[in-house]
Amino acid sequence: MKYSDNKLVKLETKLDNEERISAAEALDLFETKDILGLGYLADKLRQKRAGDAVTFVGNYHICYSNICVHHCRYCTFRRNQQDPDAFILDLPTIEKAAKESKKSQCPEILILGGIHPGLDLEFALKVLKGIKRQVPQVKILGFSPVEIDHFCRLENMEEELVFSILKEAGLSAITGGGAEIFSPRIREQLGCTHKISGQRWLQIMEVAHRQGIFSNASLLYGVGETITERIEHLQAVREVQDRTGGFTHFLPFSCTLEHLPHTSGYDDIKMIAVSRIFLDNFKHIRAYWSHLGLPGAQLALSFGADDLNGLRQKGRIIHSSGGGTLKITDKETMIGLIRDAGRIPVERDILFNVIERYE
Repeated sequence: MKYSDNKLVKLETKLDNEERISAAEALDLFETKDILGLGYLADKLRQKRAGDAVTFVGNYHICYSNICVHHCRYCTFRRNQQDPDAFILDLPTIEKAAKESKKSQCPEILILGGIHPGLDLEFALKVLKGIKRQVPQVKILGFSPVEIDHFCRLENMEEELVFSILKEAGLSAITGGGAEIFSPRIREQLGCTHKISGQRWLQIMEVAHRQGIFSNASLLYGVGETITERIEHLQAVREVQDRTGGFTHFLPFSCTLEHLPHTSGYDDIKMIAVSRIFLDNFKHIRAYWSHLGLPGAQLALSFGADDLNGLRQKGRIIHSSGGGTLKITDKETMIGLIRDAGRIPVERDILFNVIERYE
């Protein structure tokens, strides 16, 4: 590969020797104008860590409530309890939705909602057990560290005990929600200071991993942060992964705010590529097609991404926080998109176990 940026030549040698990229070198990657050279490095590492497989998962979303005590400025999903369109699904409705998921044979159900002041650990357990009654074999992904912290405070319990109870009831993995970006400055601007801090998020994740509960890690960007703040976030996640190995994958995604310009495709692709290169202890990097769009996600497969997440979007949180509204209801679209990119489609479960490989 002929680079137009000499710094990439040095970095390639370092990567070939399996040496870790520093924060200062990550800054060089973000600042380079040699986007093709950056993509080459990221794709080379993708091939080494994940091979030619591109994974996806069939999932079914159950949103149990849009009532939330927090007031994050980027979220238009949340409602106050007195709002006319506020809702809480009762348990029979949740079980009915779980039963409907059988039709599409989804291996995963994602349960999600706001931080409702009255929905406690007992409610969470009833939801998990109700879903398992209808679909015993399904893996359940649900509850972010923000919700886990909420349960801990309501029940006056330590995280270890909360996780143990949830796991026994059927929880397979937790989501990466609430990470946003760890920078206290940006969290204050986003109205997230009333939520758990970035440090608390990381702490809860470590406890989950020690309890055998896996999760993803994420980064919200395009919200006024500096590149240095992005790198600090990546470094904190990488350090936890060094200690636990409990993150199944990393997903960066942008957010649309009225007072800020949208991220460009160039920035989105760079974010994917740098994530692949810097996060040397992550096997999987997800391109979030709901935000990037299908063409953008397909392009990201040549810049370090190897996962395209879920086929179905039943929940409304992504849409309400500025994401796209694309819906895929069949495997054929996803399989075709992956094959067009020259890769091998592989259907997976939450923990990246292979369900079927489409050669």
